[in-house]
Amino acid sequence: MHVERIRGVESKRLEGKKIVLGVTGSIAAVECVKLARELARRGAEVFAVMSESAQKIIHPYALEFATGNKVVTEITGMIEHVNYLGSDGFADLYLIAPATANTISKIANGIDDTPVTTFATTALGARRPVLIAPAMHAVMIENPAVKENIEKLKKMGVEFIEPRFAEGKAKFPEIEKICLHVERKLYPKEFAGKKVLVTAGPTYEQIDPVRFISNRSSGLMGKEIALELWRRGAEVILVSSKKFEIDLPDFKEIHVHSVRDMLNAVMAEIKDCSLFVSSAAPADFIVDMQEKKIKTAPELILRLKEAPKIIREVRKVYSGDIIGFKAETGVSDENLIGIAREKLNTDNLVMIVANDVLERGMGTEETRVVVITKKRTEWLEGRKTIVAQKIVEAYIEDCL
Repeated sequence: MHVERIRGVESKRLEGKKIVLGVTGSIAAVECVKLARELARRGAEVFAVMSESAQKIIHPYALEFATGNKVVTEITGMIEHVNYLGSDGFADLYLIAPATANTISKIANGIDDTPVTTFATTALGARRPVLIAPAMHAVMIENPAVKENIEKLKKMGVEFIEPRFAEGKAKFPEIEKICLHVERKLYPKEFAGKKVLVTAGPTYEQIDPVRFISNRSSGLMGKEIALELWRRGAEVILVSSKKFEIDLPDFKEIHVHSVRDMLNAVMAEIKDCSLFVSSAAPADFIVDMQEKKIKTAPELILRLKEAPKIIREVRKVYSGDIIGFKAETGVSDENLIGIAREKLNTDNLVMIVANDVLERGMGTEETRVVVITKKRTEWLEGRKTIVAQKIVEAYIEDCL
């Protein structure tokens, strides 16, 4: 089948999961083909259910193509709603995306006069997880009755994915954001109730108002680790010089510039955290900034000073778990392991992740790292999103 060619090519995070996708009569229904395909790329099998209004916007054949499964457009003697989402149903989650004001209000008041609402009544009665992604004009979602119905559903355990507000509309959320919510809903929650802090990216040490010293770090590994911890139920604080603009509940970004900024942000947040992931590449050296732009000259001598070491300062006030990172250049695998083990001990870390940045470059999409704890020495290789997942899994297995 054509869907099998793409299943799991992005990740295996939803492998084995069966997701029912409810589609209602919002113009945003045109995005559902992309959404269904992206869920499949993460390993899920998707089954679509459409209201009559949705079929006026997008043909069921489009979702049949996207999912590889027959689309439910009416409830028949096969009692599809019970087989999919009843107490013994085969599906793991019901995702209604997009959801109109009409559909939200019907579900909140127990009305099931479309296949989408009938599936919702069944899922809620069977205590199945339900996610809703609203899409409508902004004035509709601001209607007091609609807002009251949204709150009513939240009290029933329904989770809402915040829309994008633009051009007077509550627009369909980004597909990546929807997929992240689905993953979090279906992931194990090892970090539920826990606050974690992650640093990511380089720092920028100003020489003068227009020049700075930095490095090639992209911050991608730290971002991916932060998202992996969020998927597993953590409240996440991401401190970075990069602006990732991650719009998720229980996910806070703090934007910093210099190593001192990063240290101050970490020290302000660290005390009630259960884990600190120090994956940033802060400056090793700082320079006293000149107030005005330095004039061009045949030669310029800068006097550099040692920058504060974030982990060293954190250990003065924090006794919890720390995962450290170590970048080297031009060393053998054996020497890299030795350097990493020494840092593991001297910095009192529970885990260290080390790599040779000359091997794959710095700021790249892919990496090769060695993960060391007291129980393992393991090499990981591939895209950073997958390596980040394996790093968190190693921490759970060895340290949690």
